[in-house]
Amino acid sequence: MLKKKISNINDEFDPKLFIFIFRKSILWIISFFVIAGIVAFLYLRYTHPIYEAVSVIQQNSTNTANILNTEDVQQSSIEKDLELLRSPVFLNRVFSKLPLNISYYLKGTILDFEAYTSAPFKIEVKVKDPSVFDKQIFLNFVDNRRFKIDYEINGKIYNQQGLVNVWVIFPQIDLKISIINYSAIIQQRSKNLSDDYYFIVNDPQRIVSINSSRLRINILNGAAKTVQISFQDRNSNKAADIVNTIAQEFKIYDIEKKAESAKNILEFLDNQLTEVYTKLIETETQMRAYRKGSIIEGLKSKNFFADNGIDTNSIDSFIANVKLLEAKNIPVKIDDIENRIVNIYYQNGVLNEIENSIVKNKDVDIYKLIAILAGSDLQQSMISGILSSIQQLLVRKEQILYDVTLKSGQVESLDFQIEVQKKLLGETIKAIRRTNDTKKKELFGKIYEYYKIMSKDANINDTTGGLGMYPIEYTVLQRMHSINEKYYDQLVQKKAEYSISKAGYTSNNEILQVAMAPTVPISPNKRNIIMACILGAMFFCLALIIIRYILYNYICLLSDITKYTDIPVLGMIPKYRKEIPLTQLIVDKRPKSLIAESLRAVRTNLQFISNEPGSKIISITSTISGEGKTFVAVNLAGIMAFSAKKVIVIDSDMRKPKIHLGFGVDNDKGLSTVLIGKDVIENCIRSSAVEYLDFLTAGPTPPNPSELILSSKMDETISYLKTKYDYVIIDNPPAGLVTDGIINIQRADYPIYIFKANYSNKGFIENVDKLVNENKISKLAIILNGVEILTSEYGYGKGYKNYGYGYGYGYGYGYGYGYGYGYGYYDEDKNKKVKVPFLRKILGIKT
Repeated sequence: MLKKKISNINDEFDPKLFIFIFRKSILWIISFFVIAGIVAFLYLRYTHPIYEAVSVIQQNSTNTANILNTEDVQQSSIEKDLELLRSPVFLNRVFSKLPLNISYYLKGTILDFEAYTSAPFKIEVKVKDPSVFDKQIFLNFVDNRRFKIDYEINGKIYNQQGLVNVWVIFPQIDLKISIINYSAIIQQRSKNLSDDYYFIVNDPQRIVSINSSRLRINILNGAAKTVQISFQDRNSNKAADIVNTIAQEFKIYDIEKKAESAKNILEFLDNQLTEVYTKLIETETQMRAYRKGSIIEGLKSKNFFADNGIDTNSIDSFIANVKLLEAKNIPVKIDDIENRIVNIYYQNGVLNEIENSIVKNKDVDIYKLIAILAGSDLQQSMISGILSSIQQLLVRKEQILYDVTLKSGQVESLDFQIEVQKKLLGETIKAIRRTNDTKKKELFGKIYEYYKIMSKDANINDTTGGLGMYPIEYTVLQRMHSINEKYYDQLVQKKAEYSISKAGYTSNNEILQVAMAPTVPISPNKRNIIMACILGAMFFCLALIIIRYILYNYICLLSDITKYTDIPVLGMIPKYRKEIPLTQLIVDKRPKSLIAESLRAVRTNLQFISNEPGSKIISITSTISGEGKTFVAVNLAGIMAFSAKKVIVIDSDMRKPKIHLGFGVDNDKGLSTVLIGKDVIENCIRSSAVEYLDFLTAGPTPPNPSELILSSKMDETISYLKTKYDYVIIDNPPAGLVTDGIINIQRADYPIYIFKANYSNKGFIENVDKLVNENKISKLAIILNGVEILTSEYGYGKGYKNYGYGYGYGYGYGYGYGYGYGYGYYDEDKNKKVKVPFLRKILGIKT
């Protein structure tokens, strides 16, 4: 009975088997690493190098606006700067400053290289059909005056020969080529048999999207307000130019926006100065008319008092109210009131400008309005927030328009949101203006009350130059003139401040690191690629070993047999490293070899199976062909013959005979002719070169080998041979393929079953178990053939301890192995013990 069920996979870890499979897979392992090296070389050799240029800018805020205490209308945070640097609007401005409209390429054997600004020629184009964008246009110079151009669009090829500095006309494009360095063209042409160069006319609408994907803008240090700008490209000079241009344009853009804001404020101040100047002239005209006695016509015609909320028909009631104020001792500050009125005028002017610009006009200059709003009390109001929202929506709209059309749903949604914000802004302006008008009337009323109180008696101290009973109105008129003068002076002062500030604006940003053209690519990284290939090779090697280990279902060690069955093991035969001769008999040539000694151990162990006197039958079989049963039979016979025992080997495998080939004789007669009575056995027995060793060939192949072996003639033949020989060794057909040899196994005194290491499947052990249990072959023993010598170091001696399982067979081999190894018994040892280095043991390398 089997000890345990035999699995189709290895479900237990055996380090010895793992090492054995590693050694067996050494060629695959070497192959994987060679392939990995080739892959690394090809990848590094034929992959475009990618270069990265890096620049660092820092946000700063020192300019004359701080010195003059004017508002910095373009204050920005580092986050806003990042969004600006990444915005398509700004990048379009940057890329338009660089020679990116045409890309020049030099053809190589495998890789093409972008020439960028180093191309030895210059091309001017006039695009007539957008279909030519992003197409390869091949250029071949015939000589220093002529060239050929060809390209393909929609499957149609266009080609033409042209002259240098002369326009060449195509249906889609007009070209003019100028040569800068013809010697470089000759050098390039000598390297290629086909076209030397090609160029691509880039689509202006796609330049930003193509290049922005390789642009990285990140905050380097938030506390220091530094930003890192990096760009990756196959051309190092191009990468450096793009990064440096972004940094420079950002500085220029910052200055331009500040100057533009100051310009907008100055325009607004000029408009306000004109309006206030007009009011001053009107007020002076009214005062002159008052002095001439035409106050009623001068003032009422202008609706001055009515416009400012002054009721001139209720003087008595007004004076009574003033007396009440005096009784309560409430002081009135005229200067403070005048300043507040001036501020209201300024606010109303700002509101009018915003309303005219954003509510009534479709095109909005949002930066101008934000600039105008700066410096007024309205900067902290709701209007500032609404303007910021409109600005963000307009920026998003500009960015989206690089990818979609005006009629897309996203643009329409943004337009709707902008209109909502405009309406909200209009209503907010109206509300603030109503509040300002109310405040203005209240303030003018207070001034009027103040001067009424100062002029209680109109007939006393009349210093108005004969104006009679209207000194109050005249005094109010004077105060209005004073307010307008103050407002005018304030506007002039602000204009001077912003004019000086505009002249002193500098960029808030400093370039801390200028990008240099990199010389070392960031990709492919040689070290990373090599490491990746090595790791990949290691992974595949390990995967191969693990898979082979899991699926390795062959008998490798003696333990693989004793693990599943109690059938005793006679011994194991080491693997013969050299080519086995045709005779398969090697013990006669190397009687002191390790194989010869292992067979002597088997011969000794046979005595423990049956030690009765008399002739013995040894019947040998295996599961399939190729496991070495004939090799064991012939060499075991040779070992026994060396001890002066008469031995005969019978080839009973009449389907596939081999013995006659081994001994170099014909097979025209043998066992088959004896069994059918054609020949007598004495005529068929032949002698070998080894004394005491004879053999009987299988003879011609019969149609019924099984019936012949089962016949009584076979029993008679074996009985006869037992009388002539000490040992009759029968080489049977494989028991796993045919049943011819089972009867001979049952006849044998020493039935032997052969397994071959790393060849016989573990499932073959079940066949042995069936032979024992179903055919009642109780004396069946096993020999493991073809064992690796290095494997024996961890399985050989240990395994032989199991030979005596139930019988105590271990003595003979233990003696022979110890004696021979210690005393130089084997030819290979040459009287000295050879130490095999550990690494050589692992790799299976001979010393």
